[in-house]
Amino acid sequence: MFRMRHMMRSSQKVREEGPLTPAPVPPQQSIIETPAVIAAAPTGTPPTPPATQTPTVGPGTAGEITTIETPTTTQSENPESIESTEATQPPAIKPADVIPDSEIYTSVVQAARHVFEQAETKNQLNAEMLTQALTNVLRSFAKSDQLLTEAVRRRTNDTERSQRVANTALMAIRLGLEIDYDEKHCLGLGLCALMHDIGMLTIPDEVLDSPKLTTEQLQLLRNHPHESKKMVEHFGANFAWIGQVVVQIHERHDGSGYPDRLGGDDIHEFARIIGLSDMYEALGHPRSDRKAHVIYSALTTIIDTRNKHFAPRLIKGLINIVSIFPLGSLVKLNNNTIGRVVGANKLYPTRPLVEIRLDHRGKKMNDPQMIYLEEEPMLYIVDPAIDESVLEGK
Repeated sequence: MFRMRHMMRSSQKVREEGPLTPAPVPPQQSIIETPAVIAAAPTGTPPTPPATQTPTVGPGTAGEITTIETPTTTQSENPESIESTEATQPPAIKPADVIPDSEIYTSVVQAARHVFEQAETKNQLNAEMLTQALTNVLRSFAKSDQLLTEAVRRRTNDTERSQRVANTALMAIRLGLEIDYDEKHCLGLGLCALMHDIGMLTIPDEVLDSPKLTTEQLQLLRNHPHESKKMVEHFGANFAWIGQVVVQIHERHDGSGYPDRLGGDDIHEFARIIGLSDMYEALGHPRSDRKAHVIYSALTTIIDTRNKHFAPRLIKGLINIVSIFPLGSLVKLNNNTIGRVVGANKLYPTRPLVEIRLDHRGKKMNDPQMIYLEEEPMLYIVDPAIDESVLEGK
């Protein structure tokens, strides 16, 4: 049985710099309007939202919460939305403590797919569906990081767009928790992450598949955050604040990003967190102009951008989550087996949980074996940067 104690977040930080300093979400009045509907901030475990209203987070200060009205249009009233709604309808809601993490992960992927489908068909979002999926994510992370392991185990080079967005949302929420966001702000962060890249729907396939972009194609690509903002605003006034976040996802700390070359504190912190999570996820997948990065190398690439693309505080938070040997990386052990890191060990970061994929002869294992390196003193990682190609054709 998968042992949760290896995945629990620990208050002990293993890096010499010491623990992260809690920092509240900076006020963003200059960027985003205060939500029109105000109520007291929720405390404790977020309640299951009622059928007619779904609470979600506004972008302002900690005491603000906005209310999203669940669309009342039914399938019979809007026949064109029947297919997409059925395709992304989540399973019947169960009490959070009995929902398997695999089912929670699937519901987040379905939520991301729902966002893309509704943006493409210009229909309204099922706000209750999105909020329930993200609420279950928060409850899962309160117990362990098993959802990150689930994301790693399902990752392939052919991972669909909605799954990549779901992975980005999970990492963004987890990073928000790492820097001491409360549940309300993590919920808002997750909603923004689910919608952060819908503007890519406007980019033609020939541009996405081009190994070398023309000046015009590059400009089209760099304009897609503005398209994301427009699509989010089409979902209704209550989602407009999310548009102000998603347009900044590709901005960078030093002002080198796009579309508006914002920098530093001019970038909403939600956008900074999602931008880092998106980059970590993207580097692990191939593009038309490059192969996928080895996950260990991807983390190294991100670390090298500190003070440039991302603030050191956020990078440190990411390292605390994925550890020295990043989640998802392929590693070789001293017995010549090759496995994937599926669980970090905060107390012993050099002894992660590894799922063995290839035996000592290089043959694929029909039944992958879980190795808790903390309990195997004779085994250790000798190569942390094995290329994904070793698994091809096995």
